[in-house]
Amino acid sequence: MLNPNNDRLDYGQILAPPAGYYLDFAVGTTYSLDLDALVGASLALGLSEETDSELMNNPVCLLEALRSTGDKVALLCEGGQIHMPGNVTPLYILLEKMVFSVKTAKRRGIAAYPSFHPKFWLIRYKNNTGSSAYRIIVLSRNLTFDRSWDVTYYMDGKTVKSNTDKNEPVCDFLRYLLKQMPSDENGKEKAKGIRSLIKELSNVVFEPAEKEFYDFEFIPNGIPKQSGGSYQFDKTALFQDTFHEILIMSPFVSGGIIRNFNDRNVKSPIENPRYMLITREMSLGRLKPEDVSNFRIYTMRDAVIDGETAISEDTFEIQKQDIHAKIYMIRKYSNTDLYLGSLNASHNAVYGNVEFMICLKAKNRYLNMDKLTDSLFGSEKDRSDNPFQEVTLQNALIDEDDEKTKELDSIIKTINRSSSNAQAEIAEDGLYTVKINFDKCDIKNCRIQVRPLLSRKQEDFAENIIFKGLAVTQLSEFYVISVSDGSQKVERVLIIPTDGMPEDREKQVVSNVVSDRECFYRYIAFLLGDDMILSVLEANTAAEETNGLISRQSYHVPALYEKMLQTAAVNPERFKGIGYLMKTISEDGIIPEDFKKLYETFKRAVKIDG
Repeated sequence: MLNPNNDRLDYGQILAPPAGYYLDFAVGTTYSLDLDALVGASLALGLSEETDSELMNNPVCLLEALRSTGDKVALLCEGGQIHMPGNVTPLYILLEKMVFSVKTAKRRGIAAYPSFHPKFWLIRYKNNTGSSAYRIIVLSRNLTFDRSWDVTYYMDGKTVKSNTDKNEPVCDFLRYLLKQMPSDENGKEKAKGIRSLIKELSNVVFEPAEKEFYDFEFIPNGIPKQSGGSYQFDKTALFQDTFHEILIMSPFVSGGIIRNFNDRNVKSPIENPRYMLITREMSLGRLKPEDVSNFRIYTMRDAVIDGETAISEDTFEIQKQDIHAKIYMIRKYSNTDLYLGSLNASHNAVYGNVEFMICLKAKNRYLNMDKLTDSLFGSEKDRSDNPFQEVTLQNALIDEDDEKTKELDSIIKTINRSSSNAQAEIAEDGLYTVKINFDKCDIKNCRIQVRPLLSRKQEDFAENIIFKGLAVTQLSEFYVISVSDGSQKVERVLIIPTDGMPEDREKQVVSNVVSDRECFYRYIAFLLGDDMILSVLEANTAAEETNGLISRQSYHVPALYEKMLQTAAVNPERFKGIGYLMKTISEDGIIPEDFKKLYETFKRAVKIDG
């Protein structure tokens, strides 16, 4: 079930539509976000391609993936936790439609800002008959390229005639997300999609596919209930009930939370209870001996943490890996509950953050500590191929660099929570000036700089910042903010609402991609191919064989007409891409006149608008 060698899930495959279906609408959440990873998710959702596909380097594929998902995806993340992408292109302005940042308010008893920390997807797919299929995904993994070990669980759902209240916690979570949506036109459209999911969920049944689980429960944390009160994880059976076995896997821990489990059975003694904690070595320094007196403690072996160094000889930036999964297994008598999701065993997570978990219910014969540890460690726990090692608190280390990064991150969070806005104005030379306004922030001993994501122009942080001489394709609501204390530097991307964006900004970006007739035909071949990916590769081959020029004879009008009719009948969703292209390309001479006539005839024949 959780064997790291065998039981692997691919993020892209989980997002991709089932056979015969296409993406209709999706809402997702993550704490931290890498924009390149979101592009990969768009490939999976829109084109059913792997998130690390080579097609990420193909501008035609990227354009179609972002076009086909831009109006159908709402992704919410923690404000100030969008990471810098590696390869920025003007196409990334299409991501602005998808990404929304959440700014949580301070709570009593929490020193830092609570985090918006859930990792969650709810996706609705449709087929050509209009039938819907649903998928719910609960993860510990952020939408980034982090190499740490995570856990994911997903279920498919179908519409039934009877009503169910099983999904009410999901509906309450979606209602919370609705309150985070901006009031602009894009925000209203995405809110409309979220409302439609809330309305439909009372008639959607999700079922575990595994024999081990006979029931489940969705558990948000830190959000209000429509029926009154709020979801608080410390009120669940995991934090209230006694047990015979407890296994906790959490990368980040707090002494008080772990002690709650350590001392749970004192008032109601249970014979020979078993305790196990799996965490990161750097987290051991947050624990005292009395917090874990009953626990056996395990961390990941250095050989695994540093393992990528040994196999990545050509990689310039080596990423270490550690556990990032959040797993709680609690057994009492014959019943076992397995909690998976985003919740760390830390004070801020339990009492402050917005989180999302799922509880999977099993029987002891299917799931217990021995079965789970055999899956994680291997049947012989002392063998060298066991990725974990037993340790004591004497192994405790504090990662000082990580502590400094958190301090710089907190500065970005403070700036992000200030009231910021921007204004774009066109100058006489046809270029644009962008003025950004921040609230006053009294931050010392750090250098802070700001720049537009699509430009290298950079200015020191101030209440009022002006960028001049920006081309239309350099305008974006994504802005890079960097904070440095002289020894460490943290860069994040902020979303700053920007008024005055030109209406033809997207057209200019698309025209830069579809810049000539060859590329136009390549895009059409991509949209109409039986296999969308194969058609692109064939078009590329044809281009190479004709020295970069695609012969118009290979796109004979009658054959193209027949293919367009077939596509509209079998997969009309692809035909929307042609309409988008016809509306968006602004340069004369790129779209052949005979194709324009064919397209107009086709629209009338199949009664498709635009």
